[in-house]
Amino acid sequence: MKLLIGVDDSQESRHAIDVAFEFFGTDADYTVMSIGETRPVFSTGFAGGTFASAVDLTESFDAAHQAALELARDAAASLPVDAEVNAHVGHPGVELCEAAAELEAAAVVIGSHDKNAWERLLHPSIGRYLVDNAPCPVIVVR
Repeated sequence: MKLLIGVDDSQESRHAIDVAFEFFGTDADYTVMSIGETRPVFSTGFAGGTFASAVDLTESFDAAHQAALELARDAAASLPVDAEVNAHVGHPGVELCEAAAELEAAAVVIGSHDKNAWERLLHPSIGRYLVDNAPCPVIVVR
């Protein structure tokens, strides 16, 4: 059975890893995945306009990918079994859904961030996106 565990730099993610192992133990093949998000990059043009150069965009993408990869490696190290480590850059919900389909994962496991209504308005829930769009069951750990 293949499990995809989505992680970020939160305690909730670490808890999700622990719970996934408690539930599935050594019977599962684990993939720990983190998603990096790029920041807007702008340069000033000759006419005073702003644009992002290809070099700036590439550096931003590479930095986000490297940070996500390191985070996933650190998180996977907390599992008492070997796990694959994966990192992508983009929207976390979309990237996790695509990875779950590609891996043919039996389930996606993520930690829940308790957000109030205001926080959900400003930063929509990745868990909600996964529940609505993932190609497999989603386990949201509180």
